[in-house]
Amino acid sequence: MTENTIPASKRMLLVEDDPDYTNLLKLNLLSEKQPSFEVEVATNLGSALQILCEKKFDLILLDLGLPDSNGIATFEKLASVIKDVPFVILSGMDDDALALEAVKRGAQDYVVKGNVDRKVLFRILNYAIERHHQKKQFEELNKRLEQLSSLDPLTQLLNRRGLQRVLSRELQVSAREGSNLVVILLDLDNFKPINDSFGHAVGDIVLQEIAKILKNTIRLEDYVSRIGGDEFIILLPDTRSAEAARFCERLRLAISRTPAMSLSGQEIRITASFGVINVTKRNLSIEELLEQTHGALAKSKRLGKNRVSFEDGKEEKTENVIEQLKSGRCFHAVKQTIWDLSEEKTVGYEFLSRSTIPGFEMPEEFLNFSREGNILLAVDHHCLETTMAASYKVPAAYEKHLNLFPSTLAGLQTEQFDRLFPPTSLCGSYCVEISEQQILGDPSYLVPAITEFKKRGICIAIDDVGFGRSCLESLIILQPDVIKLDKGIIRDVAHDKGRREVLRRLLHVVGSLDTKIIAEGIENREDLEALKELGVQYGQGYYWGMPA
Repeated sequence: MTENTIPASKRMLLVEDDPDYTNLLKLNLLSEKQPSFEVEVATNLGSALQILCEKKFDLILLDLGLPDSNGIATFEKLASVIKDVPFVILSGMDDDALALEAVKRGAQDYVVKGNVDRKVLFRILNYAIERHHQKKQFEELNKRLEQLSSLDPLTQLLNRRGLQRVLSRELQVSAREGSNLVVILLDLDNFKPINDSFGHAVGDIVLQEIAKILKNTIRLEDYVSRIGGDEFIILLPDTRSAEAARFCERLRLAISRTPAMSLSGQEIRITASFGVINVTKRNLSIEELLEQTHGALAKSKRLGKNRVSFEDGKEEKTENVIEQLKSGRCFHAVKQTIWDLSEEKTVGYEFLSRSTIPGFEMPEEFLNFSREGNILLAVDHHCLETTMAASYKVPAAYEKHLNLFPSTLAGLQTEQFDRLFPPTSLCGSYCVEISEQQILGDPSYLVPAITEFKKRGICIAIDDVGFGRSCLESLIILQPDVIKLDKGIIRDVAHDKGRREVLRRLLHVVGSLDTKIIAEGIENREDLEALKELGVQYGQGYYWGMPA
């Protein structure tokens, strides 16, 4: 026991119903100065439980004979609630069997009233605290050692032992729930020349950077491990094949964008090849897993590296998805109603794109994948054509809102305007929406295209305003006809006073721009009524149903 392990003052709860013994014990403890004890008293089990719920103590000195509880059960009731405080049992009974039972159940010591003098009691109490402290340190050390035994020291990813542990568990979950477990083997391309030319220290830095990319890309429920050299395994529990394809493509692109290394005037880029399998066997070792995934990985290497390949000779899903998106044949449109809130009548529709590719049905899925595959411009054009075609079926009296990426809008040429927005489309009122969150840098680069739209009678809406990366500069420079308030600032506006006040101020600011305001994300009657009270005239949301 070292001096610095015992602070100058300790807090003790004395659970004792005999006032004479309590006073005597307090006097004895107060006469000891190093360390001193601050003693609080509970006269029964109920009051002890109440005090322990409200305050923290370093030690509990417990009499087993209380008005509302008696015997070893008294200790068990307290110990079941208080897990991290040492107990010393205090008793009037000199009973060896009872003392042994109390220690077996977790008490630090057993003290018989009147059998120990002041100094011995003081030493017992301090030793109990110190033993408990050392036990905690030992448990924490064991826990840390157990963690270290499962981690790769260089990358802090799981090692083979750690991977085998989680693999066994996930295989059991997959079998029990009938879910799909996807395993990815990732191998860095041309990694040996980096080690040979730059040295192993540089190679280690590269591996650590790749580990960071892997950790930043996986979901919370996924696992990533380094199983040796430049090979990594990723487990994706409860994952469909299409989702795994999207994940692999995102990860492949993230790795290939790692800054290049220069050697004798020649750049060396880091890329990776992937082998992907769906696990069907329910009792699998790491060696068997590697044997299965190496076949798919070898296919990626054979085809030129920096690729994703799947088992059983399947065509590469990422290539199939890219081809389908580029063709434009996988898209269809749905529409969401825009309402006049005061009368709750339809004034227009927003047309939205959907995909028929499994796992890529929603815009955030296929648009993110398109961005990663450098085909966003082509896909955005297909989406515009799809929604434009759907809008022709709606009577001219209704407003028709379509969506474009700012980068697509800025790149439109005159001939594309004529093709995408033929004169027949102007028989109705059209509005092109661009998201404020997607405008990069100075928004003035969009002014020429917006001017061309307005010249043709097409309105411009700035979407997703008021939440996230919001800036008045875009609203002032682009002079939109419509401002759409992001659902993040609308949700729960009826009950959140702070959010309502922010919205009130935002409405005051944008009201001076002479624009129409549409609130997105209305999901309940309370928020609808709150928006009407704030003077918002138009809105849309799931309160009236899903896009159809």
